Amino acid sequence: MRAEVNTVTSAKGDKMSTREEYIQMLKEARSKLPVLITSGERFVPPRALITIEGRQTHIVNFKEIATALNRDPKMIARFLSKELGSPYFLTEGDRKLILSRKIDPKQVENRLDKFIKVYVTCPHCGRPDTTITKVKKAWILRCQACGAETPIPKL
Repeated sequence: MRAEVNTVTSAKGDKMSTREEYIQMLKEARSKLPVLITSGERFVPPRALITIEGRQTHIVNFKEIATALNRDPKMIARFLSKELGSPYFLTEGDRKLILSRKIDPKQVENRLDKFIKVYVTCPHCGRPDTTITKVKKAWILRCQACGAETPIPKL
């Protein structure tokens, strides 16, 4: 009676005599699977392509960044302008942001990360599924994933 409980049928239809043989087959199958190389995060914003031309700093893929963050390009440009202390202008179609002074690319990347932390990701669940709405004079970051509403500073 006990032998029937431990009998397992494999995918090929063969009967195996013990549970240990079945576990051994699982281990062999798992060892043949490829290793997944992922960070586990589904939100990875594009890296800023920054070039310095003369006395100006250009963010070449600015439109892609704004689209990935789901934010208005003018809002991001205004934030970077204030944080970096430099006037800006956007090229046609908001494809490229030009800052009117030479700025270290690491500073620009740090300020973009700060923008993402404050104005894009939800402080409660960490998801990027947020929208910004105005309620009277306050700006509210509303999370579509967890439903949290957090006040954020105006730009």
